[in-house]
Amino acid sequence: MEFDATQRFKSILLTGPPGIGKTTVCKKIIKLIDNSNYTCDGFYTEEIRLENRKRIGFDVIPINNINGRGFLARIESALEGKKPSKFRVGNYQVFVDEFELVALPCLESQTDVLIIDEIGKMELFSKRFHDCVDKLFWNNVENKPLFIIGTIPEKNRIPQRYIKLFEKFYRDGNCKIVDVNIQNRDKLPEMLLNIITNSITID
Repeated sequence: MEFDATQRFKSILLTGPPGIGKTTVCKKIIKLIDNSNYTCDGFYTEEIRLENRKRIGFDVIPINNINGRGFLARIESALEGKKPSKFRVGNYQVFVDEFELVALPCLESQTDVLIIDEIGKMELFSKRFHDCVDKLFWNNVENKPLFIIGTIPEKNRIPQRYIKLFEKFYRDGNCKIVDVNIQNRDKLPEMLLNIITNSITID
């Protein structure tokens, strides 16, 4: 992890294998930002498990309204009466309409720091989400955040149909890609806050 608090970026994207702690890092940085002078908005995704620890799906949760969570994906046996979705990732059915209903308003929020967890295969079934991410990173849009923190899949897990989007992330000199691992994940939230503070203050 080759960066320090003197470097400036407009965005940082966290990557790493599933379960390594990318969302946990996001939750911790949200708490740190809440205790700072900056505002924060966005969304994160959360695994849904039964009491026996079996994973049955994922929810999308808006940072500033955790009770406004919605379905992102479910296995067939956990649809809870919902109409089956044509969008599939493995055993999971992805509910694009519900994801958009929760996530897209977060991305239009006027905020200092925007959290996007995750820019992944399930979320990118939504063309509106894909287009919104593209605009937030590379176009002048109204209420554009001062800094973006997102999570993305590892390179070998990037869906081929979205490869151009991820290539833009890796080419962007204003975007820092950070590999989350066991050694750095506990230190990352404070380090990220330092980067944010330095980048926003200088701007």
